[in-house]
Amino acid sequence: MTLKQGAVAVVTGGARGIGLAVVEALLTNGVRVACLDRPDADFTAVQAAASHHGVRCARLGADVRDQDAVRRAVHTATDLGLVRYAVNCAGVDGLQPSDQVTGEAWKRVIDIDLDGVFFSCQAEHEAMRGGPGSIVNIASMSGHIVNRGTDPHVAYGAAKAGVIHLSKGLGVEWAPQGVRVNSVSPGYVHTELTAHNAPEVNATFTRQTPMARMARVEEVAAPVLFLLGTGAAFITATDLRVDGGFTAW
Repeated sequence: MTLKQGAVAVVTGGARGIGLAVVEALLTNGVRVACLDRPDADFTAVQAAASHHGVRCARLGADVRDQDAVRRAVHTATDLGLVRYAVNCAGVDGLQPSDQVTGEAWKRVIDIDLDGVFFSCQAEHEAMRGGPGSIVNIASMSGHIVNRGTDPHVAYGAAKAGVIHLSKGLGVEWAPQGVRVNSVSPGYVHTELTAHNAPEVNATFTRQTPMARMARVEEVAAPVLFLLGTGAAFITATDLRVDGGFTAW
């Protein structure tokens, strides 16, 4: 994995979970980071990581559902330097039986998990014009399969399937401009959210995974950085599953 030191990366949803792991990995590699998250997000961990690595990092507050706000925030990121990388991690789950999903609940998941990714890609592409650039969107194995052993989340699955196809479409469309777009589909990952699951729920996830464990956030961040870097220079419009083999059976 080769990333350009001093280049700028935009990371949405970077204040915690997989997004924070991506931010920390980028900073470790000398990449300046513009971390975009909700205006009320806690950026303490991001600030601590930036201080530890001695790399510039900007904290940007914006709701990814707001196309104009995202565009303004990403434009602000150019104050750090040339934007060459972007990782879109912002998302929500929406665990609920389909016959109980209200229009408002459905719209919230689609607005954040799909529309928000598109709006972010639009703004990031604009900042990368002149290339080269690389965007990685965080999808999910739920965009490929219907999960077992968890509450139904059809809106989430539909949105993540959309992210996978969105990434393929943009990857093809923007390839002539030197901007690659790919997606990563994690399986079950230890995050703040899964830490609140009942022990038997996480035990079920572990049993269903061929590698017999859940992933650490760092194990998702590493493939993301691979796709961003020059080692993946001929890879675009591709989805990389990081699921411990879950979707193979």
